[in-house]
Amino acid sequence: DKNKDNTDVSKFTPDWVIRPEITAQAIQPLVRADFNDNTNHYDISFAPCFRIMIDGKYGIIDYNGEIVIPAEYDEIFAIRDSDDFLGVKVDGEERKQTYIHSDTFKTQSARKKYNSKKYEYYWNVDNSSALFVKTEDGSTDKEEFSPSLPETVKGVKYISGKYNTTGKFGLYSNSRNVTGMVYSGAGVFTDGLAAFKSNGKWGYIDSDGRTVVPFEYDAVWGYSALGGEDTPYECSEGHITVCKNKKFGILKDDGTMVSDFIFDDATPVINGKAFVKQNGQYGVIRVYDSADEPVSEQSGEDKTSSTTKATSAATSTTTEKSSTTTEKSKTTTTTTTTKKTTTTKESTTTTTKKTTTTTTKKSTTESTTNKQSYSTGTYTVKLSSGGSLNLRSEAGVGGTVVASLKNGTVVYVDKVSNGWGHTVYNGKEGWFSLKYAEKN
Repeated sequence: DKNKDNTDVSKFTPDWVIRPEITAQAIQPLVRADFNDNTNHYDISFAPCFRIMIDGKYGIIDYNGEIVIPAEYDEIFAIRDSDDFLGVKVDGEERKQTYIHSDTFKTQSARKKYNSKKYEYYWNVDNSSALFVKTEDGSTDKEEFSPSLPETVKGVKYISGKYNTTGKFGLYSNSRNVTGMVYSGAGVFTDGLAAFKSNGKWGYIDSDGRTVVPFEYDAVWGYSALGGEDTPYECSEGHITVCKNKKFGILKDDGTMVSDFIFDDATPVINGKAFVKQNGQYGVIRVYDSADEPVSEQSGEDKTSSTTKATSAATSTTTEKSSTTTEKSKTTTTTTTTKKTTTTKESTTTTTKKTTTTTTKKSTTESTTNKQSYSTGTYTVKLSSGGSLNLRSEAGVGGTVVASLKNGTVVYVDKVSNGWGHTVYNGKEGWFSLKYAEKN
């Protein structure tokens, strides 16, 4: 099949969770931007609920299609360094703020000023040096720029005591500028990728400056994670919702197309699902089944099934990404594990017959007693066959999976315990096996 641009596309039939029956002017992601003091980086993530516009006013809608906050605000946004939201009503020059709790959606009056801080990453083209600049209430404080994660940098020249932009952007990674200042726009480096603009179109590059998604997409109107020029969405859960010729589609993070450009609007993928607009109304599609999709194909962790947990998490309003793992068998057969109440079945499938046992194997590849000496610092996830590595709530395979670290992800480890490293990634705190990471 070919689309109107003669681009190869795959046939895609939406898996509707909610049919297109929601009338709204817009449904948009609520962007969480949490500044990580350990990495000097903004961790960008998306709340599992959305801003909905009806008759020019904003409210909040959840994945069940229920409007949990009425559309009566002039603005609604996620508060930086917080899970909660702020609703704003404008009356002349007066701005009345309402604090909205993300877990209960209860509201209360708010007088404090929010989202006043702004951090920017500059590249001084005069002396080829990186700068980390904090701006608040009009003041500028220059600091040494030493992030442990890749950062998109804005080109500047220092003229008459002020940094003046050159209009060019690049990628600063592993203590060097890996791309040069060749791009005319940039998003935030998130989930292993950053969006850049070249010749009027947007694409995505990785931490080595390699183009992963070609430069053929448009910015999403009205969207920017940290404010400023419109950008495309950040990568989320290994998927990227992109816009092309005013139509939306969904890609995997390697550029492979998941859905055709058949939607008039779409949100980023969150908990395996996305809001999409078709025929003038919004619905929810399942992009991937979070209860069945493996988090890691290579990590060698305890792969006992978590179907029940993931199914529950997929419908919750928490920010944790529901995920499941698949067990690695020591034989050459393919193994699938299904957990039911108090008994566990392991169905082993071969090309000739299916056998069922009542035991579950646990891999010891990811060991909590790794004898290699590790220390705090910056690490890069290194997986020989790709996939991703589980980030767990505790230092061991018994911990709950809270996120996944893709191959090539760079994180800062601030604590080490029995071969496990503690980090904060995209707003999630947890532990991962240092056996599958390389210290920078």
